[in-house]
Amino acid sequence: MDINAAVGGKAGLSQRLALEYADRVSATPVDVPDEFFAKLQRLFSEREIVELTTHIAHENYNAKSNRPLRVEANNFCEIPLHQAKV
Repeated sequence: MDINAAVGGKAGLSQRLALEYADRVSATPVDVPDEFFAKLQRLFSEREIVELTTHIAHENYNAKSNRPLRVEANNFCEIPLHQAKV
């Protein structure tokens, strides 16, 4: 996800719906109701939805492989973490 987020962010792409889709596809069980899929179809072509789904599935595969093998992120994309106020 590092390189995709870095490149997408620099291109000025709105990723809100795509990120929600990624969350839904990554959930167990997968949660993509018809109403949500209809939103995707209004904003993305069929080809784009297939490509997005493929990327999400690939990243899920990477996470399932990389985490147990202790593969670290490349840090291409720095995402600031909000600190909890104490």
